[in-house]
Amino acid sequence: MLAPIRFALPLLLCATLAQAEVVEFRVAYEDKDTPDHTGASELVPNDPGISVELVKLIEKRIPNLRISFTRKPWLRCLAELESGAADGIFASSFKQERLKIGVYPMKDGKDDRSYRLDTKSYSLYKLKDAAVSWDGSRFSQLKQDIAAMRGYAIVDDLRKMGVAVSEVDKSENAFRMLLAGRIDGFAQLTEVGDYTLKKDPSFQRIVKVTPPIVVKDYYLQISHRFQARYPELTLSIWKTLAELRQTEMERLTLKYMKGYTSD
Repeated sequence: MLAPIRFALPLLLCATLAQAEVVEFRVAYEDKDTPDHTGASELVPNDPGISVELVKLIEKRIPNLRISFTRKPWLRCLAELESGAADGIFASSFKQERLKIGVYPMKDGKDDRSYRLDTKSYSLYKLKDAAVSWDGSRFSQLKQDIAAMRGYAIVDDLRKMGVAVSEVDKSENAFRMLLAGRIDGFAQLTEVGDYTLKKDPSFQRIVKVTPPIVVKDYYLQISHRFQARYPELTLSIWKTLAELRQTEMERLTLKYMKGYTSD
Protein backbone atom coordinates (compact mmCIF):
# COMPACT_ATOMS: atom_id res chain seq x y z
CA MET A 1 0.00 0.00 0.00
CA LEU A 2 1.26 3.48 -0.79
CA ALA A 3 2.57 5.44 2.15
CA PRO A 4 0.02 8.01 3.41
CA ILE A 5 0.23 11.45 1.88
CA ARG A 6 0.66 13.97 4.68
CA PHE A 7 -0.77 17.45 4.29
CA ALA A 8 -0.23 20.19 6.86
CA LEU A 9 -3.09 22.64 7.05
CA PRO A 10 -1.89 26.18 6.48
CA LEU A 11 -1.06 27.65 9.88
CA LEU A 12 -2.71 30.91 8.97
CA LEU A 13 -5.94 29.16 8.07
CA CYS A 14 -5.95 27.17 11.31
CA ALA A 15 -5.35 30.30 13.36
CA THR A 16 -8.06 32.18 11.48
CA LEU A 17 -10.62 29.42 11.86
CA ALA A 18 -9.72 28.93 15.51
CA GLN A 19 -10.81 32.51 16.19
CA ALA A 20 -13.74 32.55 13.77
CA GLU A 21 -17.31 31.46 14.03
CA VAL A 22 -18.18 27.89 13.13
CA VAL A 23 -18.36 27.35 9.37
CA GLU A 24 -21.21 25.07 8.29
CA PHE A 25 -20.51 22.85 5.28
CA ARG A 26 -23.76 21.43 3.91
CA VAL A 27 -23.24 18.26 1.90
CA ALA A 28 -25.89 16.57 -0.25
CA TYR A 29 -25.60 13.00 -1.48
CA GLU A 30 -27.74 10.43 -3.23
CA ASP A 31 -30.62 8.61 -1.55
CA LYS A 32 -29.78 5.15 -2.91
CA ASP A 33 -28.41 2.15 -1.05
CA THR A 34 -24.76 1.31 -1.75
CA PRO A 35 -21.75 0.58 0.45
CA ASP A 36 -20.82 4.26 -0.02
CA HIS A 37 -24.12 5.58 1.35
CA THR A 38 -26.34 3.04 3.04
CA GLY A 39 -30.11 2.97 3.10
CA ALA A 40 -32.49 3.95 0.32
CA SER A 41 -34.26 6.96 1.83
CA GLU A 42 -33.80 10.60 2.79
CA LEU A 43 -32.63 9.52 6.24
CA VAL A 44 -28.97 9.45 7.24
CA PRO A 45 -28.64 6.14 9.17
CA ASN A 46 -26.30 5.38 12.07
CA ASP A 47 -24.00 3.44 9.74
CA PRO A 48 -24.16 5.90 6.83
CA GLY A 49 -21.62 4.37 4.45
CA ILE A 50 -17.99 4.60 3.37
CA SER A 51 -18.03 7.99 1.66
CA VAL A 52 -20.27 9.59 4.28
CA GLU A 53 -17.96 8.56 7.11
CA LEU A 54 -14.89 9.64 5.15
CA VAL A 55 -16.29 13.11 4.47
CA LYS A 56 -17.51 13.46 8.07
CA LEU A 57 -13.97 12.83 9.33
CA ILE A 58 -12.84 16.06 7.66
CA GLU A 59 -14.34 18.16 10.44
CA LYS A 60 -12.10 16.42 13.00
CA ARG A 61 -9.05 17.74 11.12
CA ILE A 62 -10.23 21.30 10.39
CA PRO A 63 -11.05 23.56 13.36
CA ASN A 64 -14.59 24.98 13.52
CA LEU A 65 -15.80 23.22 10.39
CA ARG A 66 -19.14 21.50 10.92
CA ILE A 67 -20.46 19.14 8.25
CA SER A 68 -24.14 18.30 7.84
CA PHE A 69 -25.70 15.87 5.38
CA THR A 70 -28.93 15.67 3.39
CA ARG A 71 -30.03 12.95 0.95
CA LYS A 72 -31.82 13.49 -2.32
CA PRO A 73 -32.12 12.13 -5.86
CA TRP A 74 -28.85 12.79 -7.70
CA LEU A 75 -30.29 15.33 -10.13
CA ARG A 76 -31.52 17.38 -7.18
CA CYS A 77 -28.07 17.20 -5.56
CA LEU A 78 -26.63 18.72 -8.73
CA ALA A 79 -29.31 21.42 -8.80
CA GLU A 80 -28.73 22.37 -5.17
CA LEU A 81 -24.99 22.65 -5.72
CA GLU A 82 -25.64 25.05 -8.59
CA SER A 83 -28.06 27.18 -6.57
CA GLY A 84 -25.85 27.19 -3.48
CA ALA A 85 -28.44 25.36 -1.38
CA ALA A 86 -25.73 22.71 -0.92
CA ASP A 87 -22.08 23.60 -0.32
CA GLY A 88 -20.79 20.25 -1.55
CA ILE A 89 -21.97 17.03 -3.17
CA PHE A 90 -20.49 13.59 -3.64
CA ALA A 91 -19.60 11.54 -5.50
CA SER A 92 -19.32 13.69 -8.62
CA SER A 93 -17.26 12.47 -11.56
CA PHE A 94 -15.52 15.19 -13.54
CA LYS A 95 -17.53 16.57 -16.45
CA GLN A 96 -16.58 19.81 -18.17
CA GLU A 97 -20.18 21.01 -18.14
CA ARG A 98 -20.40 20.51 -14.37
CA LEU A 99 -17.85 23.30 -13.89
CA LYS A 100 -20.83 25.62 -14.41
CA ILE A 101 -22.46 24.37 -11.21
CA GLY A 102 -19.46 23.87 -8.92
CA VAL A 103 -15.71 23.51 -8.58
CA TYR A 104 -13.38 20.53 -8.60
CA PRO A 105 -9.74 20.39 -7.48
CA MET A 106 -7.89 21.36 -10.67
CA LYS A 107 -4.32 21.34 -11.96
CA ASP A 108 -3.14 22.52 -15.38
CA GLY A 109 -6.72 22.82 -16.58
CA LYS A 110 -7.67 19.25 -15.61
CA ASP A 111 -9.21 17.63 -12.57
CA ASP A 112 -6.50 16.81 -10.02
CA ARG A 113 -7.07 13.16 -9.15
CA SER A 114 -4.73 13.33 -6.16
CA TYR A 115 -7.64 15.02 -4.37
CA ARG A 116 -10.30 12.54 -5.47
CA LEU A 117 -12.76 10.93 -3.09
CA ASP A 118 -12.66 7.53 -4.80
CA THR A 119 -12.20 5.70 -8.09
CA LYS A 120 -14.92 3.45 -9.44
CA SER A 121 -15.73 1.48 -12.57
CA TYR A 122 -18.87 0.98 -14.64
CA SER A 123 -19.59 -2.49 -16.00
CA LEU A 124 -22.04 -3.93 -18.51
CA TYR A 125 -24.59 -6.44 -17.24
CA LYS A 126 -26.48 -8.69 -19.65
CA LEU A 127 -28.35 -12.00 -19.85
CA LYS A 128 -26.07 -15.04 -19.81
CA ASP A 129 -27.11 -16.23 -23.25
CA ALA A 130 -27.31 -12.78 -24.89
CA ALA A 131 -25.09 -12.06 -27.90
CA VAL A 132 -24.34 -8.47 -26.90
CA SER A 133 -20.70 -7.92 -25.92
CA TRP A 134 -18.18 -5.26 -24.91
CA ASP A 135 -14.50 -5.67 -25.85
CA GLY A 136 -13.10 -2.69 -23.97
CA SER A 137 -13.55 -0.22 -26.81
CA ARG A 138 -16.89 -0.92 -28.48
CA PHE A 139 -20.19 -2.75 -28.16
CA SER A 140 -21.37 -5.37 -30.62
CA GLN A 141 -24.65 -7.17 -31.31
CA LEU A 142 -26.72 -4.34 -29.85
CA LYS A 143 -30.33 -4.35 -31.03
CA GLN A 144 -32.00 -2.47 -28.18
CA ASP A 145 -31.15 0.22 -25.64
CA ILE A 146 -28.70 -0.10 -22.79
CA ALA A 147 -30.09 1.13 -19.47
CA ALA A 148 -28.21 3.48 -17.16
CA MET A 149 -29.03 5.41 -14.00
CA ARG A 150 -30.75 8.72 -14.57
CA GLY A 151 -28.37 11.69 -14.31
CA TYR A 152 -25.22 9.57 -14.02
CA ALA A 153 -22.18 10.51 -16.12
CA ILE A 154 -22.20 7.13 -17.87
CA VAL A 155 -25.34 8.22 -19.77
CA ASP A 156 -23.39 10.81 -21.75
CA ASP A 157 -20.47 8.41 -22.18
CA LEU A 158 -22.71 5.82 -23.79
CA ARG A 159 -24.43 8.31 -26.05
CA LYS A 160 -21.07 9.59 -27.26
CA MET A 161 -20.36 6.01 -28.32
CA GLY A 162 -23.56 6.03 -30.37
CA VAL A 163 -25.48 3.83 -27.93
CA ALA A 164 -29.21 4.36 -27.35
CA VAL A 165 -29.83 4.76 -23.60
CA SER A 166 -32.89 4.19 -21.43
CA GLU A 167 -32.54 6.02 -18.11
CA VAL A 168 -33.81 4.30 -14.97
CA ASP A 169 -34.08 5.23 -11.30
CA LYS A 170 -33.16 1.89 -9.70
CA SER A 171 -30.80 -0.98 -10.47
CA GLU A 172 -33.59 -3.45 -9.79
CA ASN A 173 -35.75 -1.83 -12.47
CA ALA A 174 -33.00 -2.21 -15.08
CA PHE A 175 -32.38 -5.84 -14.19
CA ARG A 176 -36.10 -6.59 -14.49
CA MET A 177 -36.11 -4.89 -17.90
CA LEU A 178 -33.25 -7.18 -18.88
CA LEU A 179 -35.14 -10.27 -17.79
CA ALA A 180 -38.19 -9.08 -19.70
CA GLY A 181 -36.15 -8.62 -22.88
CA ARG A 182 -36.81 -4.88 -23.06
CA ILE A 183 -33.12 -3.83 -23.12
CA ASP A 184 -29.84 -5.44 -24.18
CA GLY A 185 -27.81 -4.46 -21.14
CA PHE A 186 -27.37 -2.29 -18.08
CA ALA A 187 -24.35 -0.04 -17.47
CA GLN A 188 -23.96 0.41 -13.73
CA LEU A 189 -21.32 1.14 -11.10
CA THR A 190 -19.66 -2.24 -10.67
CA GLU A 191 -19.91 -2.65 -6.91
CA VAL A 192 -23.56 -1.56 -6.95
CA GLY A 193 -24.43 -3.90 -9.83
CA ASP A 194 -22.62 -6.82 -8.21
CA TYR A 195 -24.36 -6.24 -4.89
CA THR A 196 -27.80 -5.99 -6.51
CA LEU A 197 -27.27 -9.29 -8.32
CA LYS A 198 -26.06 -11.01 -5.17
CA LYS A 199 -28.94 -9.96 -2.94
CA ASP A 200 -31.74 -11.00 -5.34
CA PRO A 201 -31.71 -14.63 -6.59
CA SER A 202 -34.29 -13.80 -9.27
CA PHE A 203 -31.47 -12.07 -11.18
CA GLN A 204 -29.33 -15.22 -11.50
CA ARG A 205 -29.66 -15.25 -15.32
CA ILE A 206 -27.77 -11.95 -15.46
CA VAL A 207 -23.97 -11.74 -15.67
CA LYS A 208 -21.29 -9.04 -15.61
CA VAL A 209 -19.19 -8.49 -18.73
CA THR A 210 -15.46 -7.71 -18.48
CA PRO A 211 -13.53 -5.49 -18.90
CA PRO A 212 -15.28 -2.47 -17.35
CA ILE A 213 -16.83 0.06 -19.71
CA VAL A 214 -15.03 2.94 -18.04
CA VAL A 215 -13.11 3.76 -14.86
CA LYS A 216 -13.79 7.16 -13.30
CA ASP A 217 -12.46 9.29 -10.48
CA TYR A 218 -15.07 10.78 -8.16
CA TYR A 219 -14.86 13.99 -6.18
CA LEU A 220 -16.37 16.03 -3.40
CA GLN A 221 -17.54 18.84 -5.66
CA ILE A 222 -17.94 22.24 -3.96
CA SER A 223 -20.27 25.11 -4.83
CA HIS A 224 -19.03 28.31 -6.45
CA ARG A 225 -20.59 30.27 -3.60
CA PHE A 226 -18.72 28.38 -0.87
CA GLN A 227 -15.43 28.48 -2.79
CA ALA A 228 -15.73 32.24 -3.37
CA ARG A 229 -16.34 32.86 0.33
CA TYR A 230 -13.79 30.37 1.68
CA PRO A 231 -11.09 29.76 -0.98
CA GLU A 232 -8.40 28.57 1.44
CA LEU A 233 -10.84 26.40 3.35
CA THR A 234 -12.05 24.80 0.11
CA LEU A 235 -8.50 23.71 -0.74
CA SER A 236 -7.94 22.46 2.81
CA ILE A 237 -11.11 20.34 2.63
CA TRP A 238 -9.81 18.62 -0.51
CA LYS A 239 -6.30 18.17 0.94
CA THR A 240 -7.69 16.69 4.14
CA LEU A 241 -9.95 14.35 2.18
CA ALA A 242 -6.93 13.13 0.17
CA GLU A 243 -5.10 12.30 3.39
CA LEU A 244 -8.15 10.55 4.83
CA ARG A 245 -8.55 8.49 1.66
CA GLN A 246 -5.02 7.21 2.18
CA THR A 247 -5.38 6.50 5.89
CA GLU A 248 -9.03 5.52 6.39
CA MET A 249 -10.45 4.15 3.12
CA GLU A 250 -9.25 0.58 3.59
CA ARG A 251 -10.71 0.38 7.10
CA LEU A 252 -14.06 1.80 6.05
CA THR A 253 -14.28 -0.38 2.95
CA LEU A 254 -13.72 -3.53 5.01
CA LYS A 255 -16.33 -2.38 7.53
CA TYR A 256 -19.09 -1.95 4.98
CA MET A 257 -18.27 -4.48 2.28
CA LYS A 258 -18.17 -7.26 4.87
CA GLY A 259 -21.79 -6.54 5.71
CA TYR A 260 -22.87 -6.14 2.11
CA THR A 261 -21.27 -9.32 0.82
CA SER A 262 -22.63 -11.43 3.70
CA ASP A 263 -26.30 -10.69 3.01
